[in-house]
Amino acid sequence: MKLRKLLTTATVFTVSLASTIAVNAAGKSDEPQTVEIHAKKFAYEPAEITLVKGATYKLHLTSDDVPHSLRIKALGFNGAMKPGAFNDVLFTPQQSGDFTADCGLYCGVGHTKMSLTVHVTDK
Repeated sequence: MKLRKLLTTATVFTVSLASTIAVNAAGKSDEPQTVEIHAKKFAYEPAEITLVKGATYKLHLTSDDVPHSLRIKALGFNGAMKPGAFNDVLFTPQQSGDFTADCGLYCGVGHTKMSLTVHVTDK
């Protein structure tokens, strides 16, 4: 009787553990990777990001001072960046290469100096 109870407990534990591992693995692969980008007069942080073509990312955008935007003209992207708030935008680059992002919202005399390099790789 004790052996049956022990085997039942071990089986339930094994099935529970396997289910938990499967759910965690599935949940992690389904969620897009988050890339946090800050804007401030007159720069982006980080100044360079690398993405994979066809992969979906959650861009977590914010401004540390005044309103900005992150604009990647060649990839058809423009995301608002407001001070004190995060704007989460899903983005899937469809072409590989090196692209320059700029600020799509006039933010002062150094506005034209704002840039971020976006590297999109095939894998």
